[in-house]
Amino acid sequence: MSSVSTYVGDGARNIFVAATQSGIATSTALSTTQTGFTLSNPFGSGKTLVLLRVMGALTTAPAGIATVVLAANVNPVATAVTQTTPLTVRKANLGVSGTAVGLAASAVTLPAAPVVVAGLGGPVATGSVSQPQINVDLNGSLCIAPGCAVSINSLTTAISGIWSMVWEEIDEIA
Repeated sequence: MSSVSTYVGDGARNIFVAATQSGIATSTALSTTQTGFTLSNPFGSGKTLVLLRVMGALTTAPAGIATVVLAANVNPVATAVTQTTPLTVRKANLGVSGTAVGLAASAVTLPAAPVVVAGLGGPVATGSVSQPQINVDLNGSLCIAPGCAVSINSLTTAISGIWSMVWEEIDEIA
C-alpha cells in the first residue's frame, strides 16, 4: 500500500481495510449465498465506496481450475445484503479510530445473483497453486453506490484464501 493511490497521508482521506482472519472458501457459480469476502454499501449511506485494492493469499490448492472474479450486485433498490458473518473494518491508518459505512463480511445472503465485473486471476490447474496470491490495484476504477455490493467469487471451483479489500469512502456520486 505504498503507492500514491492508497497513501493515507495526513489521515484526511477516509480509507478503510477489512480482511478475513483465516482461510475462507469462496462461493461458486455467482450464487446469492456468498462466502469468501463481500463488501456492501448500505442503502442511504450517503457515501460511495471507491475500490482501491483487492487481495487474496491462497491457503489451499483447488480441486479444479479456479477462476477468481469480482462480482457485483448492481441494483441499489433491491433488498439489503444480509450479513451472516461480519468482519472488522479498520481505518487504513491503523490505530486511528474512525467508523466506516462500508460493511465487510465473510458470509452473506445477497438480494440477487451478482454479475462479474472484473477477473482477478487464480490457479489454472487442478490441485496446483500457480498463482499463490492475488493483488489487484483497482485505483478507483470501480465504485460501490449505496445499496450495492461486491464479492470475491470463484466461477467453477471454490478456493480457500485470506481475502481483503481496501477502499476509500467519499461523498455519494450521483
